[in-house]
Amino acid sequence: MMEVMERPPEHAVLDDAEEVLVSCSEIDADFNYRRRMNAEKMTSLRADIKARGLMYPVFLRRKPDGRHQLLVGNRRFKAFTAEFGIDAKIRSKIFVLTDEQALAMMMAENGEREDPSAIEEAEGAARMLGHCNGDRHEAAARLGWDRPKLNRRLALMNAIQAVRDAYLDSKIDLGHVEILAALRKEVQERVITVMLAQEKMATVEQLKQMAAQSLQNLDSAIFDKAECTNCQFNTAEQQALFTESFEGRRCTNKECFGKKTEGELEKRRLALVDTYQVVRIVRPGDNATVVPLRADGKRPVGPEQAAACRSCGDFGAFVSALPDAFGTEFKDMCFNVTCNDAKVEAHRAAQKAAEQPPDQGAAGASQAHAGGAQTEPDDDEAQNNPKPTRSTPTRSASANSIRGAIKEYREQVWRVVFERMAVKLPVEKNRALLIAVIAHRATSLDGSKAMGQVNKALGTDVPLVGTKTEKLMRALLKFDKEQLGKAFQVLPAHVRSDMPIEDIVGLLKGLDVQIEQFWKLNETFLDVLTKSEIDAVCQEIGLAKAAGKTYGSLRNGSKKEYVAAMLKVEGFNYTGAVPKMIRW
Repeated sequence: MMEVMERPPEHAVLDDAEEVLVSCSEIDADFNYRRRMNAEKMTSLRADIKARGLMYPVFLRRKPDGRHQLLVGNRRFKAFTAEFGIDAKIRSKIFVLTDEQALAMMMAENGEREDPSAIEEAEGAARMLGHCNGDRHEAAARLGWDRPKLNRRLALMNAIQAVRDAYLDSKIDLGHVEILAALRKEVQERVITVMLAQEKMATVEQLKQMAAQSLQNLDSAIFDKAECTNCQFNTAEQQALFTESFEGRRCTNKECFGKKTEGELEKRRLALVDTYQVVRIVRPGDNATVVPLRADGKRPVGPEQAAACRSCGDFGAFVSALPDAFGTEFKDMCFNVTCNDAKVEAHRAAQKAAEQPPDQGAAGASQAHAGGAQTEPDDDEAQNNPKPTRSTPTRSASANSIRGAIKEYREQVWRVVFERMAVKLPVEKNRALLIAVIAHRATSLDGSKAMGQVNKALGTDVPLVGTKTEKLMRALLKFDKEQLGKAFQVLPAHVRSDMPIEDIVGLLKGLDVQIEQFWKLNETFLDVLTKSEIDAVCQEIGLAKAAGKTYGSLRNGSKKEYVAAMLKVEGFNYTGAVPKMIRW
């Protein structure tokens, strides 16, 4: 066997990678999604490497803990270590890549040599979809696939391991897997056991016919079945029309059954949209795009971070379209798996650092820093001893993202504050603001709008921007000193609507403007939020505590009543109670 078949992917930018010798014991091969290795080809590859050495390096990326993750060359790596041992050093190219880039490189390389199986492609595609936060269009683009191929592969992800292994071992066809993947897991277990025990394998068409009966079982349908009672397509009610008798009630009208099922899934999804930022129907293949948000347990982010994440744009719930939990609602979920992984790692690193014994303070502090945690030594001890000291690690808990609707509302608030505040500034600050606007970006001043306001304020009729310069100049020369002063006072407020909001905020902060002076909690703002976001805001500013024992029932009621109650909590000082999502 010629090892040239294991060539590096042509799209890889080799010039940007460092080639070194890396001990095989420092390489983790857990990232690769390939599982099927042809035993005969592996033996041949091992013999080729023994005789001629490794012609092409494996591709790695350096991990945060200093080890290396194998991306490309999984078969070469296995053959090399089998021949030379785990402590041998292997030629390697080291890349700096994100998870998405690494997975895309790996899948592209696999496609260029021995074709990966559909199951292996499905597992890789599901992982990529998770990195893309469930965006199938983005995942398909990163993989270089079209959407139909992505959807077909992801549909296989509900197949149980026994079904996947049977396919990888060439005992069943891909068509069998596609059909079995649509069934509940206990049904898959029963069917695959029978199929593998039979002397003659059922054809794909035979299995499809049997599965169709299981898929359209009225007894397990999630929609209202009142209309199905006397329907001609209900086998239980019209047994005389059928040559075979089926256990339970079956629907033979696939189109009607599917339409009612989808309608019920959407109805359950819509019932959650007032409460959560993201609400989806999760189907087979979407499994890797969502993870439970938990303060503790198997994947903890910690209490403080869990509270902060409830206001994140990726926090939500889903209605399951997976066979095992069809129609079930799953709440308090995170739809950004990559971010959740980082939060879990940071929490675990902080916990580990907190458990360090006192004599390992310096090492503990270093590990905590690497994991995203920070330590705060006692003030007196810090002054007398500059060395790192042990203390309880803390980290800044924050939401990963704010929804677009909230960003739009916040931007509108700051723009309105700028416009109202600018005309009320003392003369010297007003002039300084005008100079800052012109000096930073002169084109940001909306001359037409500004001159319109000048005319309105002074009761004049100066030609607006766009007239001949001479005519405009002669009109302005008629202003006396007082009128010119009033005109200047109006100008800074009228910047163009497309002036970047960061510039607006920068000018306001430069003037030491406090948002608390211009904004307080209101119905318009709360209407923009989901109930989860409202709850996060109320917890943050102390409104939930002020509401007392009734808060829980109010939060669980209708959004309209919840909002109304939160705006009239007796004894709560709304002045200055500005949540983080309004600040900049």
